[in-house]
Amino acid sequence: MHQQINLFQPVFRKQHKVFSATTLVQIAAAVLVLLVAILGHVRWSLASMEQSAEALQQQHHHIRQQIGALEAAYQTPDTEALDAEIAQLMADIDQRNSLLIQFDQLVVQHHSAFSGQFRALAEQHIPGLWLEGVTVNGEGQIEIRGITLDAKLVPIYLQHLEKRQGLSETSFETVSMKRIAADKPQIQFVLRNHKGEMS
Repeated sequence: MHQQINLFQPVFRKQHKVFSATTLVQIAAAVLVLLVAILGHVRWSLASMEQSAEALQQQHHHIRQQIGALEAAYQTPDTEALDAEIAQLMADIDQRNSLLIQFDQLVVQHHSAFSGQFRALAEQHIPGLWLEGVTVNGEGQIEIRGITLDAKLVPIYLQHLEKRQGLSETSFETVSMKRIAADKPQIQFVLRNHKGEMS
């Protein structure tokens, strides 16, 4: 004998438990209390931060007033004159730095020419004739000072200079010779490739 059982009967269905109204009210109340507590904490923190910001603003305003008072106290005619003097010194320093830069550029431009001229003078040797000094400036002006025992050696020295590389293009226009003392044989001479004294 067979018997059919209908499993779709309400008796065999799994019943879903639903929260009761009381439970739902309790949950809603707990959530509401939590939200109120969070809101209260946020408002308290915000009020504390606003008080701190106001205190910092007052401190900042007070410090600015003190700075203004100090500036006014130190802004005397003496400090103004000192500030003007400092500004003038800074301008002088800038000007001198500019001149040093220009001088460095001139040294770089004329270094090879100067070294060639001095080498040519150093390699030139005539017995009885000695150099006391050589002056060369950035404009190519040369002055040679020396002593000789015989005045005839000076033209020979000039001829030798004209043959030296580095001085072959230099034309010495001024020649002056004078005896150091009447009772001494030394003759002092000056050779220049320009007119007038070296500046």
